[in-house]
Amino acid sequence: MITVEESMPVKNDNYRAGEDIFYVQFNDISFYIEDEDQENFFFCILKNLFPTIHIEKIFPLNGKENVVRESLLNTDNKEKVYIVDKDFDDILDKIVENPNLFYLERYSIENHLLEKDTLVEYIIGEKPKLNRNEIEASLDIEATLFNISKSLKNLVRLHLIVQNTCSHLKNISLNHERFLNFNNGQFDEKEPQIASYENDIDRELKLIDGRYSINSQRNKSKRLISLETLDLCIKHMPGKYLLKMLKQIIESDYGLVSRNMDSFCYRIATNCSFNSLENLRTEINDFVE
Repeated sequence: MITVEESMPVKNDNYRAGEDIFYVQFNDISFYIEDEDQENFFFCILKNLFPTIHIEKIFPLNGKENVVRESLLNTDNKEKVYIVDKDFDDILDKIVENPNLFYLERYSIENHLLEKDTLVEYIIGEKPKLNRNEIEASLDIEATLFNISKSLKNLVRLHLIVQNTCSHLKNISLNHERFLNFNNGQFDEKEPQIASYENDIDRELKLIDGRYSINSQRNKSKRLISLETLDLCIKHMPGKYLLKMLKQIIESDYGLVSRNMDSFCYRIATNCSFNSLENLRTEINDFVE
């Protein structure tokens, strides 16, 4: 027995790479992104950022490597714009320089959805009888994100070690719930799960080089990535972690029904100002002019 999702036709990489040919007559500019599951809310974001550019469809290319490769094949084409997540690429010196390839300034597009006003609108949309002024007064997004960031620092540095050295181990794809408990509006580490993950990393490090240790690599990761301020945490921490944890707190504090994460992202994207994407907007406008 297969699910509805499994029975749906799947687009292969060749199809994705050529799909834009059909839509060239409808798009002023063709935008390319990494993931198909982000297509709808990324489309919403780009329509907001570029209201004077006609965009009928955007094109996910199934991964960053594909986006980067296609951008390098179309360097001089000003009608094609390629956008990728920053991830840890700036920290690990993996940024690819190309005129039509644009990196987000924060870890991922979810990091750019962390705006108070759109979250207030979301809460009111879920519970219209709540008082707007009371919500605005009680929703201290900076303090909430600061507390979330504190609980994530150790895990994020472990993920950085994995991405930098232990490519065989999973990292950001692991859900934060595996490592953190949520109780009474607070997140605390699940110490046995963290210890088990550290042991996995330590074993992998020893296989790579017997001189490596989890402690030495942790110290290296602290030199590579600064998480001392909230701005730096928002820039470098995985947005899917930050946003999902913020969503859990909001649902708990305001008694909201727990919504699907994709639906939540799309709904808050519709009301975002995206001031944090102003540099991206300027760089792309300068490129296509």
